[in-house]
Amino acid sequence: MRITRIQRIVVRVPFLPGILPPPEMEESTTSYPQPLDARFQDLLLLDTDSGLRGMGMSGPYFDARDEDLSALLGTDPTAMQPRQMSGSGADIARLDLMAQAAGWPLCRLFGGRLQERVLVDYWISRMGPDSSADAARRAVQGGFHGIKLKCKWEDGNIVERVQAIHAAAPGLRIVVDPNERFHSLDNALTVARQLEGLDVLFEDPFPKGDLTDFARFRQESSIPVAPHLQNPRQVIRAVELGAADGINIGPAGWGFVDMARIAAAADIPVWQASNVDLGVFDVFRLHASAAAPNCTLGSDLCGNFVHEHSLLAEPLVRDGYATVPTAPGLGVALDEDAVARYTVRAQEWRV
Repeated sequence: MRITRIQRIVVRVPFLPGILPPPEMEESTTSYPQPLDARFQDLLLLDTDSGLRGMGMSGPYFDARDEDLSALLGTDPTAMQPRQMSGSGADIARLDLMAQAAGWPLCRLFGGRLQERVLVDYWISRMGPDSSADAARRAVQGGFHGIKLKCKWEDGNIVERVQAIHAAAPGLRIVVDPNERFHSLDNALTVARQLEGLDVLFEDPFPKGDLTDFARFRQESSIPVAPHLQNPRQVIRAVELGAADGINIGPAGWGFVDMARIAAAADIPVWQASNVDLGVFDVFRLHASAAAPNCTLGSDLCGNFVHEHSLLAEPLVRDGYATVPTAPGLGVALDEDAVARYTVRAQEWRV
């Protein structure tokens, strides 16, 4: 099998109303210098002389950028070693081709389809209590079992938002994620004491450092806490310190699987993070999640319900779960009309 044609399709899909912060709460950071809906993603299509087509997707990025993928022309994607391939758009597409050639769903490359479906939480950014309650009602209407909200200490409305969500949708579990911006253990405990008795989990309430404060938080509060971790060494440290009731795992692919297995050895449940991606990247993350039986907390595979479109022919998440595809490779199809509608620019390389 040889790659004979490569298409790079740059897309930008707006967010739905009620997901992102209102204008008065917009902020600029080093990681997010512009609003989330200003980001682009690259959809990659690799055609081969065997007739198979692989799909991949880059992570989201700001500002236009150039990409030269011509070096992939003429190469055999099945000759690659799967464990050496990352979560780049080109690698996802080549893994898709590799699994298709084997007649396997991609999850088999990650270790097997150990879950038929993966729990997914609804997702919203910083906003007020009333808007949060509206989002909770939408989540319930969509069949979701949990909701994740972004926030920070300076908002001054965290307790009110959680209480408003609970009043609007008492059955929803609430994940409170300030991205470390409760700033300190004391601040996190101040919020936690006002939320005792509610079905709430704190994700990254304060800077992780060596995770010692996470262990102290667990000793002083009944609210479960979960760090958002990026490498296996951090998971080992969290286990050693008793610092986690759950773990949000950042990497996709084998990084996710490796970290989930370490957590499983300590009976710690995990969930799959995201960059609030579009559908193809969500599917890639889903296949890795299927290979981790302890991926039982609500994952962040939110592309098809926070954007106007996921670019997939069928929604990935229904009734709060993403069902793992059984067809070879990624096992999903694109909505070609949607791709055309949201395309910003395109490049092509041929043999």
